[in-house]
Amino acid sequence: MRIGSLDDLFDELDRVVAGSARGDVTRDAAEYWTAMLTREGHPLGTRLPDEPLADWHARGLLGDLDGARVLDVGCGNGRNGAWLAARGAVVTGVDQAAPLLDQVRPALPAAMTVTALDVLRDPLPDGPFDLVYDSGCFHHLAPHRRITYRERILPLLAPGGRYGIVAFAQERQPSPPDAAVLTTGDLGGGASFLLADLERIFAPLRPVDVRPVRDDVAGTFGAAFLNAGLFAV
Repeated sequence: MRIGSLDDLFDELDRVVAGSARGDVTRDAAEYWTAMLTREGHPLGTRLPDEPLADWHARGLLGDLDGARVLDVGCGNGRNGAWLAARGAVVTGVDQAAPLLDQVRPALPAAMTVTALDVLRDPLPDGPFDLVYDSGCFHHLAPHRRITYRERILPLLAPGGRYGIVAFAQERQPSPPDAAVLTTGDLGGGASFLLADLERIFAPLRPVDVRPVRDDVAGTFGAAFLNAGLFAV
């Protein structure tokens, strides 16, 4: 079949990525990500919230969380969503790693629900959300699917809402250029982004705080190889 539309192009690029043994975020990779996130010693095995998330809340940058609707994209074991729920938010977590969600669901607070889905293709929870937070999903998307993600996720934000992201930092953990990924299909360990990349990619939103993640704040999860961005509608 010849490519005749953007959908055709994206589908063809999806097939290139699917040919690699790692890096997709569809339900087909659920077992892969469950094994990865439950592996002994994996940094995301923690129950602590992300350092920037705790910092933004402490500085009042997330707004009033009491009763706020939150979408936790790529929620993993639910650590960030549970932390937000403990501060009054009503949290919807989504992740494609269904076996992992089945493991953690019984221990989650009542104010947090989790659903297994493919954020690029499946129907998403109904918005609007006061906060959409993504810790580690976006940087595992194929380059062309960042466009799909942005077109699907950002419209879920309520007027005045916030979008927060934590992703690999190109300044400290370089990754191959997108052209190489689209040729080989191999996302490796994930794409990393300059701070300027995050501001440009999420340019429809207003940057509130875009900075490196700190790794020295007690009671939080942080790593020097991460960048963070908070944006407002």
